[in-house]
Amino acid sequence: MAGRAGEAEVITEFRMFAILDKLKNTATGLDLLPAWFLHLGAPVFCGPLARLFNKSIATSTILKQWKMAAIAPVPKIATSREHADFRPIFVTSVLSRVLKYVVVREFIYPALLEPPAQLSYTDQYASRPTGSTTAAVIAILQSVTELLSCNPYVVVIALDHKSL
Repeated sequence: MAGRAGEAEVITEFRMFAILDKLKNTATGLDLLPAWFLHLGAPVFCGPLARLFNKSIATSTILKQWKMAAIAPVPKIATSREHADFRPIFVTSVLSRVLKYVVVREFIYPALLEPPAQLSYTDQYASRPTGSTTAAVIAILQSVTELLSCNPYVVVIALDHKSL
């Protein structure tokens, strides 16, 4: 289907409504727009948001406000006493997380399931039904150990994301 001015429609109004209708109450970002408000207003917001998301995807741009995040400390242990007992989490806006969810589901996940012949995603563990962090850590440890046997150092680049 085509959107306005011949742009591809990645997300329909109905799909946007379904996503907003299933939003769970989560932390708000710096825009202070709560998930419950988007959930309640789904019938009204689904059209404009679908157009906004499609435009964002078509132009490969994201609103500046959606790139900003609040950093909140989360305790790693029950009784936190020092800075090392916390880990930072980045709280982005709910709409930013929804857009990320759409991009992951529509583009990244399908690309991992059917990668081009010249690419191999055998070491991809996220966004796959059979993936796990344990399997990822074991694979990384094995690869690093093998590489260190014949190299003075190893550079590891790992990406992490969470869908809605």
